[in-house]
Amino acid sequence: MSDEVKTIAQFRAYERRQPRYLDHADLLYLMHELSRIISVHFDRVMGQHHLTHSQWWALMHVFEHEGATQSELATIMQLGRASAGSVIERLEAKGWVERRPDPRDNRVRRVYLLDAAAPIFMLMVEEGQRIFKTWLDGIDSDTESLLLAGLRRIRDNAEGR
Repeated sequence: MSDEVKTIAQFRAYERRQPRYLDHADLLYLMHELSRIISVHFDRVMGQHHLTHSQWWALMHVFEHEGATQSELATIMQLGRASAGSVIERLEAKGWVERRPDPRDNRVRRVYLLDAAAPIFMLMVEEGQRIFKTWLDGIDSDTESLLLAGLRRIRDNAEGR
């Protein structure tokens, strides 16, 4: 295959012969684009409240995995331990999280949310609701459920589940 494709025209012809390739490519590209659009939009809105992308991303993961260790959070967020540690330190400095010793092992510190983070979560929810209202306009609940099921299946396949 790769030996016979020497020009862009040959590649385009090859691509057109692939069953559903372009539909699949469009689907994955659109998912990527939506992810980027959501991130850019959320970064702009949260930036007005002095919250960086990595900080709001980390807060969401701490919320979902409260009591996790810094290493566990780094794995979940797909960051290095040092990068995750830096983000958590900045969140600590803002008074939004704290690291507490593990009751069974004092060498391990677990990350917990503090009540001072509640207003930030309310901002995220309010902005999320604005996004839902405008970006999901015209999509009924049955279609939304099908989309969600399909996207979860794609994620599970990508993660090898």
